[in-house]
Amino acid sequence: MDLQGNLSAEKDDPAEESYEPGGDLRTEDNDYVPETSSESDVSEYVGSDSDDFDENREEVALVDDAGQRSSLKRPAESIPAFRPFKRQKGTINFEYLELLNRDIDDAAHRACLDDDIDLPPTQIGLTLWSPLEKRQFFEALSRSGRHSAPRIAAHINSKSVIEVQHYIDFLQDADQRRRQFDRRSILATAEYPAAVELSQQCCHAQEEAADAVSLRQEQRESQREEEKWGAYWDVTPDIALKLDRGESPDSTQLPPFSQLFHTSRWLRLSQRLFMNSTVPNSNWHHIDDALPSMWATAFDDFHSLAVSVTRRLVQATLFISMSRIRAKRELVPKTRSFVRRKDAEAAIASLGMLSNSRHMWMKSARRLRLDVFEEPPDRNEEDEQEPMSYDEVERLLGDGVEAGEDAEATTGRLVYKHESASEDEEDEEEVSPENAEERDIDREANELLWYSAADLRDVTGARQALKLRIATERHQEEQADRADEYASCQAEMEMWEVVLQKKPPMEIPRIQDPGRPERSNRDVESIYPVRRDWTTQLQYRSEWEAQQE
Repeated sequence: MDLQGNLSAEKDDPAEESYEPGGDLRTEDNDYVPETSSESDVSEYVGSDSDDFDENREEVALVDDAGQRSSLKRPAESIPAFRPFKRQKGTINFEYLELLNRDIDDAAHRACLDDDIDLPPTQIGLTLWSPLEKRQFFEALSRSGRHSAPRIAAHINSKSVIEVQHYIDFLQDADQRRRQFDRRSILATAEYPAAVELSQQCCHAQEEAADAVSLRQEQRESQREEEKWGAYWDVTPDIALKLDRGESPDSTQLPPFSQLFHTSRWLRLSQRLFMNSTVPNSNWHHIDDALPSMWATAFDDFHSLAVSVTRRLVQATLFISMSRIRAKRELVPKTRSFVRRKDAEAAIASLGMLSNSRHMWMKSARRLRLDVFEEPPDRNEEDEQEPMSYDEVERLLGDGVEAGEDAEATTGRLVYKHESASEDEEDEEEVSPENAEERDIDREANELLWYSAADLRDVTGARQALKLRIATERHQEEQADRADEYASCQAEMEMWEVVLQKKPPMEIPRIQDPGRPERSNRDVESIYPVRRDWTTQLQYRSEWEAQQE
C-alpha cells in the first residue's frame, strides 16, 4: 500500500486478509457490524490475539524527520504540503452557533419555526390542528406532495393517515371553489420560494465557523469519554495492540469489547479500506496526521449490537429447529433434538440477513473509490503501474457476471448520452443564438401537437395560440429565475453580515430587485389539460378486490 493508502490484492501476510471478500462479516449500513458466520475467517476480527500489527503498522507510516520511507510508498513529491480538509481551530462564532441551534430545533420539530407565518389553530370536522401540527403538515406537504398521505402522517407523528387525507381534501375543495370565480393561481411562479444558493467563499467561511464549534464539542465529548473509560478511551493502534494481547493500559479490568473484537484489525480496516479513498476528502491522510483510531464507546456500541444480533439469531434458530422437530416427531417419534445447518439458514432468511458478505466485499473497491493493484507498488520501479479497473476487481473477487452486466449497461447509457449530446451540438450549430428562443418554443409546440395525447389540430390558429402560451410560461420561468437570484444574493449578504460578521473575500455582485412578478391567465393547461387532478378519476377498491384470483 502506497502513501495514498492504495489497496493491494497481495495476500502473502495473513494480516492482509482482513479485507478478504470471502469473509462472512456483513456490513450493510455500518461497515463494522458482525452478523453471521459460516467460515473461520471471522476470527480475523474476533476471538484471538493479533501479534502481527507492529510490522504492518510500519507500512503506512508517513515520512519521518530523516525523510526515510517504507518500501511500499510513492515518491515524497506525492505528499501534499497542505492538508486542506483538516479542521482549523478558531474562535466560537456565537451568531453561527445560534443559527445552528435554530436548525437543530427545526429538525427536532420537523418544521421551520423561524418563518414569519402565524398559523392559528384550526378544527376540521372532529380533528383539531395545532399551529405546530399545521407547520409540520405544510412542511411535509411541500416536500412529499399531496399524494403521499402516509409519508405526511409519519412526518407529523400525531395525526393519522385519514386525518391527513381529510385535511388535503378540505384544501383541495376550497381551491376548486375559488377557481370557479378566478382561474388564476394564488401565487405566481416567481412567488414560490426556492432554495437559495451561496458562493463557495461563503460556504468555506461557514465551514471554518463549523470547525470551531465541532472542535469545541469534540473536546468536551473527549473529556467525558476519558472520564468514563480511562486510559483506553481513544483506541489508537498502540492501545489496540495492548488490548489484543490482553494488557490493560492502566491496570484496570479490560473492556468487554476487547474480548470479542480484534481492535487492531478494525483500525486497519479503516486505514486501508473505509478511510482510504482516492477522493482526498475521504482519505485519512488528508484529514489528520494521526493514524485512524476509534473511541471506546464506538467499540462498546458495536459489541452491544453484535451480542444483540447474535442473541436474536440464536433465538430464531432455536425456534425454527424446535418447530421442525415437533412436526417431525409426529411421524418419527425417535427424532433427535439437533439443530441443523438449514435451521440457521432459515433463521438468517427470516431475519432479513445476508448469509455472507461476499457481495459487499466484491463491490467495496468501487463503492469506496479504492485503487487496487495486483502487486504492491515498488518505489524502485521507473514506471508507476496502473491500478486495476473496478470491473476487473469485481470479476476476480466474484463470478464476474454481475459486474459485466453493470459495465455493459453503464457503457450503453454513456453512448446514448454522447449521441444525444452530439445531436444537440449539431442543432445548436444550425440555429443562430438570436433564434434560440423561437426554436425552443417551436420544439415545445411540436411536442404537444405531434407527440401528446391531446386532440389538437396542427393548424395556424391553434399553433399560434399554443406558442403564445408557451412564451408566456417561459417568461414566468425567467421571472422566477431572477427572483431566485435576488433571494440568493440577499441571503448571502445577510449570512456575511449577521452570521459570519466579516467581509467577503471578494465583492458580491449586486442584483437588482426584480419587483412584483407579472401575472397572466394564459397558460398551456387552458387548451391542453394535463390532468393534474387525476386522483379524482380513481375509484376506491379494497385490498382483497385488487388481488388476483
